[in-house]
Amino acid sequence: MSAPGGRAARSAGREPRGAGGYAGTRSPGRVPESGAPAAEAEASPRPSPWAPLGARIGEPGASDAEADTDTETDTGTEADGDLLDFAAGGTGGPAVLWELTARVRLHSDTHIGSADDSARAVGDIAPLDRDPRTGNPRLRATTQAGLLRHHLAERLGPGGAGPVAELFGEAATRSAEAGTGASRHSALDIDDAFAELPPEAGIAVRAGNRVDPGSGAAAPGALWRMETLPAGTVFTLTLRLQVDEPEHEGRLLALAALAAEGIAGTGADPGVSIGARTARGYGAVRCEGWHTRRHDLTDARGWADWYALTWQQRRDRAHRAAAARCGSAEAAPPAEAGLAPLIDEHLEAEPALAAGIGDDYDRALAEHATDHRRRDELTIILRLAERPTESVLDPAPSGAHPLQPGLLLVGEAPRLDALGEVDRAHLHRPAVAGDGAVQWRPTLGDTALFALFKRMSRRLVRDISGESGSAVEDWPADSPARRLHARWWGGDGTTHGASEASSIRLRRTAELTGGTPQRTTRVTIDALFGDAVDASLLTDDVHAGGHAEVVLDIPDADDAVRGLLALIVRELHTVPMDAVGGGSGSGHGRVTATSAVLTRTGPAGVGTPVDLIAAVDDPASGDRRAAETWLAALHEALAPEAGT
Repeated sequence: MSAPGGRAARSAGREPRGAGGYAGTRSPGRVPESGAPAAEAEASPRPSPWAPLGARIGEPGASDAEADTDTETDTGTEADGDLLDFAAGGTGGPAVLWELTARVRLHSDTHIGSADDSARAVGDIAPLDRDPRTGNPRLRATTQAGLLRHHLAERLGPGGAGPVAELFGEAATRSAEAGTGASRHSALDIDDAFAELPPEAGIAVRAGNRVDPGSGAAAPGALWRMETLPAGTVFTLTLRLQVDEPEHEGRLLALAALAAEGIAGTGADPGVSIGARTARGYGAVRCEGWHTRRHDLTDARGWADWYALTWQQRRDRAHRAAAARCGSAEAAPPAEAGLAPLIDEHLEAEPALAAGIGDDYDRALAEHATDHRRRDELTIILRLAERPTESVLDPAPSGAHPLQPGLLLVGEAPRLDALGEVDRAHLHRPAVAGDGAVQWRPTLGDTALFALFKRMSRRLVRDISGESGSAVEDWPADSPARRLHARWWGGDGTTHGASEASSIRLRRTAELTGGTPQRTTRVTIDALFGDAVDASLLTDDVHAGGHAEVVLDIPDADDAVRGLLALIVRELHTVPMDAVGGGSGSGHGRVTATSAVLTRTGPAGVGTPVDLIAAVDDPASGDRRAAETWLAALHEALAPEAGT
C-alpha cells in the first residue's frame, strides 16, 4: 500500500510542535467535519457556549445544521470558565476520541445468523440475528470487530500481532504459576449496526439443497432454508477510537485506517464478506463513504460536546452526517471512499493537529504499507452457450464456429404473477446497479456454480492420480488427490458428519448480463411406448443466452492449484462435460469460458497476469509455458509418493 495522497502537501504547511510535544490539544479555530472547507469553518461566528449545547441536547428550534456542527476548541475565553465548571470532575478516560462512521452496502445476499444454540430439524428456517427490542436485523459489534481484526491481522502478516493488539486489545494470558495475566482493552468501541432494507426488496427465505459432488444432482435430505438480507441493504457502522495517551493518536489512527480497508470492497482486494456461506458469494460489501469527527476531551468545549449528548443523540448526529456526505455531489468515488483519504482531508484542514500527530500517522502507515497477504484472483467470463458439433469435428480458427446460446434453469418458486402458469422459474436475485438502485437480475446461481467447479476439480484430480476407477465413496482418505481437493474446495464430510471448509471462494454472486427469458413446455415420454404421458405437462421459465463474470479468490495459492484451475478453464473453454443447474440431461446449463485471467498478488505487488485461454489456444505463448510449469507441479503433488 502506498501512502495516501495529499500528505506531502500537508507536511509542507505544518507548524512546529509546542513545548509539550503535542500541538493538537488546543486548536485556535473550529475542528471542521472532514470534507468541510477550512475557510467556512473559520468564518463562522462562535456562538454562546451554552447555546450549541442546548441545540445539540434537543431544545425546540434547534436545526439539523446546528446539531451537525463540529466541535470548537477554544484558546480560552470567559465562557470557558462555565464549561470548565460543567466539565469538572471529568477525570480518567480517553484524552481524545474520534467518531468514525461508515455506510456499507451489501452487493449480494447474506445471512447473518443469530446466536441461538437451540437444535433445529432439517428444513427449519435459520433466522436472522435481530434486535430483541425492535426486531430489526442487526450486525453485531462483536462481528464487526472480528471482521476488521481478521483483515488487519492478515494484512500485517505474522509479525503484526503487536499492532493488532494495540488497536483491538488482547485477552489476558493465563499461566499456571502466575494466574491470570493483565489484558489490554480495545481502542475501538463499536456499536451494533442495524439493517436499512432497500425499497425494491425485502427479507426473503432462501431454500436450497447441497449438491452431490459426484452426480451433480441435489443430495437427498440435504435441505437448508434461511432468512437472507437482500443486496442493497445498508448498514451504518459506528466506531469510536479512544486515545488514552495523546502521543499514540497518530499511530492508532493509522492502524484504524488500515483495518477499514477491509470493508472498502473496491479494487483487486476482495476485503471481508459478512455472514454465512461467504465462500459461495454471499455477503459481499462495499463502503460508500466515511464521516469523521474528533473530540479533544482535554478541552472544555470538546468534553462538553461529547458528554452533554446522550448516546442516541450522538449516534443520530453521526448517522445524519455520514448519510449526507455519501449522498452529496462531493461524495468521493468508490475507489477513494476509504477512511485514509478522509483523515488526510481532516489533517489538511487542521494544521495544528497535523503538526501534532501527522508525523506519527505517516510513519505508522509507512511502517505497515506492505500487504503481506498472498492471494490469486481468477476472473472468468462464462457464456451461457456451447460450441456447435462442427467445431469439434472440423477444428478451425477461433471465432469460425460461433457459440450457440443455451438454456439455464437454477430453480426457484415462480413469481406471484406467474403462479398457476409456471411450475419452475429461473433464479433471480436483487443486484445493486451503478446508481445504487436495486434491480432483479438473473444469476448463474451460487451453490450450483460452486458445485460445478468442485465437481470438475474432483474428476480431474482423480483422473490424473489414476483413482478414477474406484467409486467416489471408496476414495481413500489418505489419498494425495483427495487431500488436495479437500484443501481447496472443501471436504464432503467425514464419517462423523463434519465437513471441511473450502479455501477457494466465490467473490460474489455471478449475475447474467444479456440473454432473454424464455418459457418452455415439456412432457414426459413413456419409456415403453414412446408416447406422451397424460397429465405430465411441465412449464418452466428459463433464461437463454447471456454471460456472467465469475471471480474466484484463492488465498496462499501454490503452483499445484494454479495448474488445477488451468485445467478447469481448459474444460470450460473446449467441450464442457459438466453443466450447471437443472435439466442438464436435456442439454440445459452448458457454459463456455471465453476469457480467463489469473492474477497473482503478494507482498511484492501484483504479478504479470496469465491468460489461461491463450495458454489453451496458443502453444507458443508465454502463458502456455507458465501453465505447463503449474501442471508439472500438479502432477507432482498428485503422485502416490506425495502422500508418504
